[in-house]
Amino acid sequence: MRRKLALIARDPEDLEVVSSLLQDAIVQVGEMTYVQDEGRFVLIASRFRRDPETGEAASPPGVFERVNCALRFDRVSAVKRRNLDPARLSRVLSLLAIRCEGEYIDLVFSGDHTVRLVADEIACRIDDLDSGWPTRWKPDHPES
Repeated sequence: MRRKLALIARDPEDLEVVSSLLQDAIVQVGEMTYVQDEGRFVLIASRFRRDPETGEAASPPGVFERVNCALRFDRVSAVKRRNLDPARLSRVLSLLAIRCEGEYIDLVFSGDHTVRLVADEIACRIDDLDSGWPTRWKPDHPES
């Protein structure tokens, strides 16, 4: 059985690692929430597992894995959305990257959608919620 991922990010370099782990994660708009009273933004995502298993637990060739995970940012003072209607709860997005610039943390999704977090510091945590499941679908990024 695989170990569940649990990481904390406190600086831009840590956040780059989290971003690479969550590239191509599938996120439903209704699975993102900002708890203003707690200064916390949370989302649930189905991440494509890029960390390969070796040995007996390895998946057969051509079979990949996804795993549900929680991503949490604390110390968030505001959340802004670009090209994203928070009322469309069932809309599914693909997370491309997490970028940090000054007091802004941008969650960049395909289709020119962005969630911008305003935070005076990086206080991020990612935790796998289950052991994952097999998939034959592997994200593909055409060369540009």
